[in-house]
Amino acid sequence: MRAVVLMLGLGVLATMLASGCSDDKPAATAASKASSEEILKRNCADPKWREQNLGLWYSVCRQPVRW
Repeated sequence: MRAVVLMLGLGVLATMLASGCSDDKPAATAASKASSEEILKRNCADPKWREQNLGLWYSVCRQPVRW
């Protein structure tokens, strides 16, 4: 009886491990297809995003002061 339970447990464990080795890749969404540059331009132009991420906006989006 113990051997049967042990074999079933090992079988379940092997099945769980094997299911993680799939070649299937998750489908890419439209958002992930957009380039970082496009996303950056869109975010920098959005005033609401600017308000919520002001520190990031200053470091990434703001044009440097020209003397």
